[in-house]
Amino acid sequence: MKPYFFSLIISVCVVSNLQAQSSQELEDAYKANIPLHQEIVSGGYYVDPPQNIEGFPYFKSKNFEYSSLTINGLTYENVPLLYNIFSDEVVTFHPVHKQKTLIKTDKIDGFVLPDKITFIRINENPEYSHHGKGFYELVEKGEQANLLCKHFKTTKAKREMTQYSSVFVDKSDFLIQKGAQIEEIKSKGQAITFLGLDKKLVNRGAKEKSLNYRNDRRRYLSFLVESFNESTHE
Repeated sequence: MKPYFFSLIISVCVVSNLQAQSSQELEDAYKANIPLHQEIVSGGYYVDPPQNIEGFPYFKSKNFEYSSLTINGLTYENVPLLYNIFSDEVVTFHPVHKQKTLIKTDKIDGFVLPDKITFIRINENPEYSHHGKGFYELVEKGEQANLLCKHFKTTKAKREMTQYSSVFVDKSDFLIQKGAQIEEIKSKGQAITFLGLDKKLVNRGAKEKSLNYRNDRRRYLSFLVESFNESTHE
């Protein structure tokens, strides 16, 4: 049985907004359910981003969310997590020091955020400039190929005079992992060629499913990776 990081006393629903909770509540949750787990809270103190940047550096939400976290092959449930996609780091709450703390990257295998958004860590991807610490969303999983999405943020200087000198900008890239190969995908033709699919069959299947690469790259590339994985079983 997988070890549990938290056991909620009342499990009517999963609380997705921990920002409203006090640090005392989070500390009590740790102390009431488990001993302090050093593997998770030993990554060093987290420094918040500069206050002169508009927005936040996190994936989707600036609030802690109860998530599952896999470290060294063991999965812990209901861990309060923040994923900073600007620095590509995973943050949790330290129950003793009552503040945000980093989780050591090299210990993390992956994590699952609310809505079952799954991230895995890939050790190396030297051909890709935004690899960072190696966290990628696992969009489509298969035995032969996976569709990955790299979420990241950059900053852009603001022209108008305000309290902010710059603003966070959301960006993302899609990549296909086939065996030991990982390739950033910039066109549907590149993806079809990389997977070795029949272009006519792909176009026919995409038309039947009303898929368009320009309108929805995520769904279209998921379809290609799914088609490739299915073809390897034929």
